[in-house]
Amino acid sequence: MSWLGQYNANLVLRNIDTNTQLTSLGAHQRVLEEELARTAGERDIQMAAAEQKAQEAEAQTAELQRIRTALEQKEAELQGKEAELQCEKTAVATLTGTLEEKGRALEEKEVAVRNAEAALKKEDSLSSLEGVARV
Repeated sequence: MSWLGQYNANLVLRNIDTNTQLTSLGAHQRVLEEELARTAGERDIQMAAAEQKAQEAEAQTAELQRIRTALEQKEAELQGKEAELQCEKTAVATLTGTLEEKGRALEEKEVAVRNAEAALKKEDSLSSLEGVARV
């Protein structure tokens, strides 16, 4: 029976070793689970930060697109105003030319009127002299 007692003692020792290992493995598992939970929490925080940055980038992209559209509209308006201004410049140039021509024509008429007045004065003067000479 002594071998049975020894075998039983060995089994008890092995059982104690197994329980010790199980306790150690359980503690190790808890450490790993805590590490996993901490890592998962960090990952969740990083994911939330990345999602926030992505949303901010999307908002900035939308704002930049809105600004670009507004600038394109302003550019189109400016091009339209530039075309209007060019038409107005052409009209002003045409009117200036016309006014200059009319101004020259008016000056010519004024010269003609002065010449006619001078001729009339000469005639009146000659008529007066003839009237005096007849007397």
